[in-house]
Amino acid sequence: MTGGRYAGLDGLRGLASFAVVIHHSLILGTDIGGLSVFLFFILSGFLITGILHRSRAKIEAGTTRLGPALEDFWVRRALRIFPAYYLWLGVFVVLDVAFRQGEILGDLWWYLVYLQNFMLGFVTYRWGDFTHVWSLAVEQQYYVFFAPLVVLLPTRWHTRLMIVTIALCLAAIQALQSAGYEMITLYTSPANGFVFMAAGALMTLERDRTPAWIGATPTLLAAFAVIAALACYPIAERTVGFELPYVVLQIASVTSLSVVMIHVLQNPTSLLTRVMETRPLKYLGLISYGLYVVHLPVGVFAEAWLPLEAWATATGLPKPVVDFAVMAPVSIALASLSYFLFEAKFLALKDRFARG
Repeated sequence: MTGGRYAGLDGLRGLASFAVVIHHSLILGTDIGGLSVFLFFILSGFLITGILHRSRAKIEAGTTRLGPALEDFWVRRALRIFPAYYLWLGVFVVLDVAFRQGEILGDLWWYLVYLQNFMLGFVTYRWGDFTHVWSLAVEQQYYVFFAPLVVLLPTRWHTRLMIVTIALCLAAIQALQSAGYEMITLYTSPANGFVFMAAGALMTLERDRTPAWIGATPTLLAAFAVIAALACYPIAERTVGFELPYVVLQIASVTSLSVVMIHVLQNPTSLLTRVMETRPLKYLGLISYGLYVVHLPVGVFAEAWLPLEAWATATGLPKPVVDFAVMAPVSIALASLSYFLFEAKFLALKDRFARG
């Protein structure tokens, strides 16, 4: 860690955000997007729990109190998350009402209060044109429920808290599947996201005690093989009816993705980490939040407003290639404008709310 940042993590975030764009345009029918979202969860768990753990340590040292610590955390999270989210939600609602049927209006309150994952998993059971932000709701729920818990409990209990959280969430997912709930419910439930965020939390809490072999190259290669198999799993499920319990997929996903991140943390000069430190990936990491939020609406309205099928026919390119050629640059441009003209102004306010 140098200068307050960990080598490679910005690039991992950028790679994950761009992989989601690929998932929704160029390569359809795999689980590349889902794995990328899970990596986002692990990154958030690592960074956010580190902040909370240090806040609790300050409370125990007597240099701050519970109220100011939580206020500082929540205000700084709000400045990072709310502006871009509500900006692009508002833009989507206006465009949806003006140029389409305005179907999102019936579900809008779910989005306003960050409960759209519950809407998807327990009410509508269907994906829509803005439902990709379900993961942001899960993260917000983690901030609301785990922030006070981590700051309230002694630091010596934090590791056990995360282990118990993982165990309980895996049990909850298994219970939901046993009760007959379908994949969309298991996938979007807080219990699913909390498994990955708690795994990321363990990385920051136990970083100095993590065995070197977990981040070693042979383990990394094995993890990549598992990730490739998981990415292709939906294809096997559709074509040959191969099905696994979702808990098995969860454990495989959290283990393999954690190995990748541990490798980057343990090996700041490795090939993978150096690739993650390249300027394009770091830049994508910088704008990743806006890129994640805007990319799917860009694809939706591009489909409605542009002759993508005609372009594919005229160029002889597959339609997904044309979709990607439109979605990727437009989304990056909008995310860049969002970050530098809007989000950065709120991020600049974060230090004003530091409370010791």
